[in-house]
Amino acid sequence: MNRRKIFIFIFLILLNFWGFDVTNLARKAEYDWVQDKLNSMTLKDKIAQMVISYSDGFAMGENSQEFNRIKNLISAQKIGGLIFFRGNAVQEAGLINRFQELSETPLLISQDFERGTGMRLEDGSIFPNNMGLGATRNFELAYKMGLQIAKECRAIGIHQNYAPDVDVNNNPDNPIINVRSFGEDPQLVAQMGANLIKGLQDGKIIATAKHFPGHGDTDIDTHNDLPVLNFERDRLDKIELVPFIEAINSGVKSVMTAHISFPALEKTPNIPASLSYNIVTGLLTKELGFRGLKITDALNMAGITKHFSAKEVALMCVNAGIDLILMPQGEEITIDAIESAVKNGDIKEERILESTRKILEAKLWLGLDKERLIDAGLVSSVVNSAESKELSQLIADESITLVKNDNGNIPFGRKMVRRKETCLVISLNNGNEISNSDYFLQTFTDKGNSYFSEFKNYDIKGEVKNTDEIIKDSKDFVYVIISVYAKVKMKTGTVGLPKSQLNLINKLAENGKSVCVISFGNPYLLKGFKNIESYICAYGDGETTINAVVKTMFGEIPFKGKLPVTISEEYKYGLGLSTWQ
Repeated sequence: MNRRKIFIFIFLILLNFWGFDVTNLARKAEYDWVQDKLNSMTLKDKIAQMVISYSDGFAMGENSQEFNRIKNLISAQKIGGLIFFRGNAVQEAGLINRFQELSETPLLISQDFERGTGMRLEDGSIFPNNMGLGATRNFELAYKMGLQIAKECRAIGIHQNYAPDVDVNNNPDNPIINVRSFGEDPQLVAQMGANLIKGLQDGKIIATAKHFPGHGDTDIDTHNDLPVLNFERDRLDKIELVPFIEAINSGVKSVMTAHISFPALEKTPNIPASLSYNIVTGLLTKELGFRGLKITDALNMAGITKHFSAKEVALMCVNAGIDLILMPQGEEITIDAIESAVKNGDIKEERILESTRKILEAKLWLGLDKERLIDAGLVSSVVNSAESKELSQLIADESITLVKNDNGNIPFGRKMVRRKETCLVISLNNGNEISNSDYFLQTFTDKGNSYFSEFKNYDIKGEVKNTDEIIKDSKDFVYVIISVYAKVKMKTGTVGLPKSQLNLINKLAENGKSVCVISFGNPYLLKGFKNIESYICAYGDGETTINAVVKTMFGEIPFKGKLPVTISEEYKYGLGLSTWQ
């Protein structure tokens, strides 16, 4: 301890001895930073603190149109923060530092890292999806994942993570939540969410419970339109609200509202929860007692833009009780519209002050009053570190769920005593996005060389145009492994497989082949091909998840996962076969 620290320590002891309340002095110092900021701000400045704009995060020259757009929003409009999307962690850290230097008040920097920084950044870490965590039933892993993501966020300069998703996925046809949810049981979702929140916030990152009051029972993607949920309040109390109440009781600092219509709570047609006073203030604040930051979902979604103008949205946000206005369609329009409404007496200035104070207090909690810049040179040593990869693998190893194994062929090797046998591997992608099928094939074949004498692979994206050829070819193989990459992706509106892919799987099973399907995504797919011998749920296709699948298939580790959702009457929540001997 250096002399300065010793002096301060002794001085504080003396103050306490003389009867001064040191704790209150510290609190007064914190209050002064917030109050000083408020005193220095115009009405327009205070309103601008509520606005969160976007940046892709790619490296951009300071003469580029995109850089100058953001520079203007920060310097001239004085917006409160930015959400970053894609890019590289090192480049993004440099950009964040530059933008922080331009800002009079520290910026609140946010990003959507539900399953790790690799969800958005090319050099980030990737953990299993929430549903994979739900399959582990291991709350400690959720805490550790939150803490590790927080470490990476702080290294990059991110302050708020739009996670966790605490929606209860009780609708198999949900086109946007699915494996982003911890599962269908409200208590499981609540406990997993609370532990991940604690991990994030112990790491000094603002966690965000979403999508309030619940997005799990929709069959419409809010990026495409406004879903309407026509069930009563008692249903919300028993299911959807349970994880949010637990999150609030656990001290979550932010809640994101959903672009979903709930007529039981908001009678006016087309008013989503995110813009409803009855839901944002009436339910979330007054009934449930939430005092943290209330943020909209992105306001560029069709569920909003199809029904309201940017100016209308701005005023509705404030009137509903929103603190952070995320990605409005026109930042300057938004700020000016709110300022005019205050000056005209339509919105009270105290309402703006309430939100601005909360935002500044959040920035104070983050320590941005003392230091807003990060050391970009340390980013590479923290992001996607060996520690992150080890934790990701541990979660994946506990998540893989064996749902069906009729003839006991999984794990391979138990029945292969005298001779090597043949294996046909078919990769099916429903066309939503790039899959990790190459990594699975390489990993599976590397391990399978000790068991199989011959491999052949088909990689199919979208419609199957050579079904007869594959059926004929399969006659020469003992085992058929089908890896399925059916993921949720915004604006696609589907989580299923094309009929031609379902047809191929069913024909292979009808021809008496030993078919094992691995779902690297949507677990509900089994309903489309019930006659297969074996079914494995992996809930995603990250490398650590693929590693775990291959290890379980060859008996190196046991299947530990339990279904976090019900697939059908035969394959219910909690099912998970074990093959460990």
